[in-house]
Amino acid sequence: MAPISKSISSIESTSVRSLIESLANVLDMLRADGTITNDAYLDAGSIQGGMMMIANLIDAGIDRNELAEHMSALVSRSQRVEQAHPGISSSIESALS
Repeated sequence: MAPISKSISSIESTSVRSLIESLANVLDMLRADGTITNDAYLDAGSIQGGMMMIANLIDAGIDRNELAEHMSALVSRSQRVEQAHPGISSSIESALS
């Protein structure tokens, strides 16, 4: 989430879509090797959906201030996923790097 949040005023939808693809691959890998549960996988998938909405809003030319509000809501959602599945964020970040 950090790469998108930090550059919300200038990020392009192609960059967001690239992050979505990377996230999807990492989540598949983490679920397959048992690092995360199926429930964690499904909950994290809601973040992917939110990221796709961000990419679509960028393509639609939405005002970046409104986009920042949507991003803030997505960050809150990701925090709730982390609370429900402690350690999922660090597992994803480790796999992405």
